[in-house]
Amino acid sequence: LLILQKNIPQAEACLLEAVQVSLGAIALMSDIAAAQRLPLRAAAFSSVLEQLNPTDGETVYLHAQRLGQAGKWDDALAPLLKLRESNPENANIANSLGAAYYQTFDYEKAISAFTAAAALAPKNEDFAANLKKASAVAAGEEAHDAPMGAPEEKIELKKDEATA
Repeated sequence: LLILQKNIPQAEACLLEAVQVSLGAIALMSDIAAAQRLPLRAAAFSSVLEQLNPTDGETVYLHAQRLGQAGKWDDALAPLLKLRESNPENANIANSLGAAYYQTFDYEKAISAFTAAAALAPKNEDFAANLKKASAVAAGEEAHDAPMGAPEEKIELKKDEATA
């Protein structure tokens, strides 16, 4: 109606508000799927968010995290590398990048990223533990952790015979 009334600025404002509400709803759906331990579904929702908002660092980071939770570490590397390059002082990004390298068996790069994370946040015990584990695995002193369990089963939507 606003467009028909040639009130383009107001129409644009309404549409932008609708998009923002939709982005919030999609983010919430990703969070709910992650909480339900449905990592592939969570990654699918976060992928939509990243496609709609590719320049938002928090959105890109969320998607990289969801990819990792879904066991798609190779796919998580590119967004994490991009984030690390633009946020060299962010210890969480460095640690996440280390985790992605570790899970793709690139221990040298994992150690480098974990070292950076530990240097940026020296009081963070998790970052220090990650560095210690990656170093021990690279040296052959420990085994790589068992891979994550199988992802959730695909959901097939079936048309209800009563509504057909």
